[in-house]
Formats: sequence, C-alpha cells, structure tokens
Amino acid sequence: MLEEIRNSTMETLKNSTIQIDQEKLEKFKGIISELVSIRNKYKEQLPYLRTLTEKEIVNFRYSKGGEAIHRGYYCPSPVLDLIVGGLKRGKLFKRKPDFGRYSYEYCFDSKNRLILVRGVNEFTTPNSNYNEEYLFYNCKTIIGLEFRQTGDIVAVSRCTFANNNIVKYERSICSLPQYADLYIEEYAYENNLLSEVRTFQVTPRIELYIEDKFKVEIDEDGKIIKLIGGTITNGVWEQRIFNFKK
Repeated sequence: MLEEIRNSTMETLKNSTIQIDQEKLEKFKGIISELVSIRNKYKEQLPYLRTLTEKEIVNFRYSKGGEAIHRGYYCPSPVLDLIVGGLKRGKLFKRKPDFGRYSYEYCFDSKNRLILVRGVNEFTTPNSNYNEEYLFYNCKTIIGLEFRQTGDIVAVSRCTFANNNIVKYERSICSLPQYADLYIEEYAYENNLLSEVRTFQVTPRIELYIEDKFKVEIDEDGKIIKLIGGTITNGVWEQRIFNFKK
C-alpha cells in the first residue's frame, strides 16, 4: 500500500510545476549511492551472515501483523505507521506461537540488541525461506540488510543516533540499483522528546522528491498524540492536524 501511495503522489507531482532544489536532490543521490554500495558489498554474503549471526542469538520474540511496515513491530521509525494511514506495527506475543501464527521472528544478542529479523512470506516453511534482515551496529549507526527468501538483497536501511535518540532513518529499495529510490526521516528533539519530523521520498529516475514536515505532540507517557503538518510544495507548508489520542 505504501508503494501505491508513493507512486500515485510521485506521478501527480511529476506532472505539476513543483520546484526541485537540485543541490538537495544531489545530496539524496549521494545517500542512495552509499546504500547501494553497502548492498553491493554484501549481496553475495548471505550464507556468511547467517553463520555469523546465528552464533550470537540468545533470545527470540515473535509478533503478528505489521507486514506492510519495515521490520513490523520493531520498525525503527517512530512515526511511519502514523504518517501513512492504515499501517500497523502488529503485536508481540508473550510466548512463542505455533508456526503459521506469527509474522516475524526477532532475534537478539547478549546485549539485547536486535540482530536478525525473520519475516514470514508465502513460501516460508518452519526451516527455510524466510525473508531476513541482518542488523549491524556501529557507535552511532545501525545498518539493516533486507534479503528476500530468494537470497537477493531488496533494501538497505541506515539509522543514525545522537544522545541515545534516533536522528535520521534512511531506507533504499535497491534490488535493482539503477532504479533505487530513497525514503528519509529526520528528527528534532526538545528536552529529549521528539518535537519535529521531516520526511523525504526520493525518486531519482524522474528527478523528483517529496518533502513533508510535521510538528509532534507527545503525552505524559511519551506517546505521540498529534502530528501537525504535511507536504512542503514550492515553499508552502500544508498544515493538517492528525490526532491519535484514544
């Protein structure tokens, strides 16, 4: 569904008189090149990654739902399921369910870091053919490599952190590098609480990006209860109100 929304919006803007900041577009192309380079480095390394990672797994968690959002329940974006209506993160199980009753298996290391996500697809059996995402931790970044059940890399993500907060989320669908796109979220904080989000949907093959900006309101429990904003077009910021408080 997210791809359908993106493609529809992109086509509308392509046929409009939207003004593109070429310097910003070139910066986005540079990010795509970086993520594609990571894809190329690891595209033949799935057996090695499996062997390396499985030695580090000490704990598992399982969830149902969330298939339409990156990584399901543990999606790194704090707002993606809110910005794109209809997306759900799914729910965690308290104990391991029977095969066929869960959507994701999450694997953690001894530091309680998520290092592998196995996603169920129509070809999955209890012992093979999961979609797999491998996560690698640096001092300030987490790289995610998403493999299809066929063994090829479909996407690469990168999350950047500062002061224990995520400040940037980047993801490129790059199974075909010449058609690679880019989705970015950038976050600002006040008093260590999320206060603003900017998003960019970039399609280099048609020299186009969509920019959105949202102000964030959070309740006393740290949950997002309101987003105010929308698309910035030719310097004009659309401001709609989205309420999430139940």
